[in-house]
Amino acid sequence: MKSLRPVTMLQFILIISSFQISVAFLSIPRELARHAGTDGWMVIFLGWGLATLASIAIVKLMKYSPNSSILDLIQRYIGVWAAKLAALIFMSYYLLLAYDGYMIASLVIKLWLLPSTYIYILVLLLLIPTFQIAQHGFQAIGRYSEIVTILSIWIPFIYVSTLSRAHWLYLLPIFKEGWFPVLSSIQFMIYPMLGIGLVLFLYPQLVNKKRALPAMIISNTLTCIVYLGITLICYVYFSPDEIGEYNDPVISIMKSIEFQFIERVEVVFIAFYLFVFSCIWIPSMYLVSRCSASLVGKGQERYHLAVWCIVIEISFFLYRPSFIESAQVNYALNYIGFMMEFVLPAGVLLYVTIRKKMGGGQRT
Repeated sequence: MKSLRPVTMLQFILIISSFQISVAFLSIPRELARHAGTDGWMVIFLGWGLATLASIAIVKLMKYSPNSSILDLIQRYIGVWAAKLAALIFMSYYLLLAYDGYMIASLVIKLWLLPSTYIYILVLLLLIPTFQIAQHGFQAIGRYSEIVTILSIWIPFIYVSTLSRAHWLYLLPIFKEGWFPVLSSIQFMIYPMLGIGLVLFLYPQLVNKKRALPAMIISNTLTCIVYLGITLICYVYFSPDEIGEYNDPVISIMKSIEFQFIERVEVVFIAFYLFVFSCIWIPSMYLVSRCSASLVGKGQERYHLAVWCIVIEISFFLYRPSFIESAQVNYALNYIGFMMEFVLPAGVLLYVTIRKKMGGGQRT
């Protein structure tokens, strides 16, 4: 196995958190408002709890194979055929996540910034830096996540400035329709919390593996703080009947902000937020190439990455998605992501634990 470049604890936290926040940041206030009303902010705490339980299972699983990825662990305990199948499944899953990220980003750019530009041209411009960064692996992605975090520090202060027009009474009364809408809406927190599954491949490169679980909890907590902040701001700015009508309330709220030195704040926001958008498709494309190379068994990962970038570009050239189709993909990812990042690691952990206790050990 080739040597893996180490990833620091800060990079580990930011890779996961930025992956989670990326595209879900724009949709979470709308989705929670549509399904749980103004009580939707409470669902975020349930999502944090669910993600924390999944994080515990993932870290316990990876302790059985601290120096190799989930694919090597599956091959060691289940067999080569199972590892190949897992590589195919993970490749398809992260390809879908990358495609979803490109789709949402290109649609938002086309709607708010460049309405006359073809989507496949926008995607081509996004694929070029993707290849440049993703070919160098998680260490480069971690450094990129640090830069993106620094560039995004100003964004929360812009949203806080809108609180001067807030109507806090919009949040009352609490539990308008009881507990059921809140509990039943937890399924819509799966998509915003996707990203913990990166640890299945990222864990071997972590410098201090003993602190992996606290780092994942910190990452999930940072993500939920961001979600909670933007959700509450949207809830107290828009009326309960109004917020569900906006496709992107997180961007629409920017139209009310005025500065003497800039006319349209939302344009600057979208331009900068493209860096945050990229934090979902860059790691995803890297893992697609990595799983593809593992599945085929030959060729460097960068060549596989180049091929998949070409495939993505061709797909957008042949098919032009819409916001409706984007919402359908997001809805499907709630279920697919739950199986891939919550159920699958728990299932493999259960199998490996039972096999260890039964004295089966590793396959030779």
